[in-house]
Amino acid sequence: MNGQMQEKDALERHSRVLLGQNDDLTKELERFVNTDEVLRQQLDRRGRVITMQEKNNSSIGYSASKVYDVRSRSPGRVIVEHKYVEPASFAGVSTAVGTVLDRSSSPPRRYMGGGSPLRSSYRPTYSKF
Repeated sequence: MNGQMQEKDALERHSRVLLGQNDDLTKELERFVNTDEVLRQQLDRRGRVITMQEKNNSSIGYSASKVYDVRSRSPGRVIVEHKYVEPASFAGVSTAVGTVLDRSSSPPRRYMGGGSPLRSSYRPTYSKF
């Protein structure tokens, strides 16, 4: 009976050793799994790419609307057609027939501060008079 008790104690000690090793291996595997998940999240760029694309599209839309607003404020172009002139009646006058863009009849520009309407920080580097 004494021999069986010693064998039982030896088996219990061995069982505790194996349980301790099992716990150590389980903790090590959990660390590997957590590290793997962190690396996958860092390497998964899909979310960041989608966010950057949305931000870029929003910036492009804002810029396009700003350009549209500025262009809608600029004066319209008036097309003036020049008619054929008889060379005999006006000596030295061009006989060309063509279309010219004439801005002389356009209303004056109305944006604040003078300078370019596209850049609010624009300051002329020259004197107007």
